[in-house]
Amino acid sequence: MTAPNTQNTMVAIDGSDALAFVIIRPGSAEGTVSIESAAQGMSKQAAAYILRQVADLFEAEAGR
Repeated sequence: MTAPNTQNTMVAIDGSDALAFVIIRPGSAEGTVSIESAAQGMSKQAAAYILRQVADLFEAEAGR
């Protein structure tokens, strides 16, 4: 999978009340990504379940 050609931008997100986060950035090599993630206040198992639900929604929207 190839990441779209994007410009570098700075983004500020207030995640102080977030139970978990995932940030996906273009990787250092062509066709790769860098992933940063953490979960606090919920189990990693629960976070993984939620991420699978989000992935299912993204996939369903992409199939339209």
